[in-house]
Amino acid sequence: MTSRDPPEIRRPDLGDRFQRDLKRFREREPGHRSFWQSMSVLGAVGWPIVLLTAGGALLGHWLDIRWDTGVRLTLILVTLGAALGSTAAWQMIRGTRT
Repeated sequence: MTSRDPPEIRRPDLGDRFQRDLKRFREREPGHRSFWQSMSVLGAVGWPIVLLTAGGALLGHWLDIRWDTGVRLTLILVTLGAALGSTAAWQMIRGTRT
């Protein structure tokens, strides 16, 4: 091997690891969530936080312009929106809300 040859990048144990992971996947307990089901839960939890925070920012900005209060109302409503969104997401995770 000369100094210009690329280094060996193939891992000899990659096939063994793949077979082990495939075996674990097949033997997982029934009712286990798939990757996409987990991603849908993650998305469902994230949307209330994002929407309420963004809504607070937009409403706060509009009120700040209308009443000439600087950024005071924007900051208050962003904080309130993030808190309410987090509470809604927590309730969704805990199952108290459908």
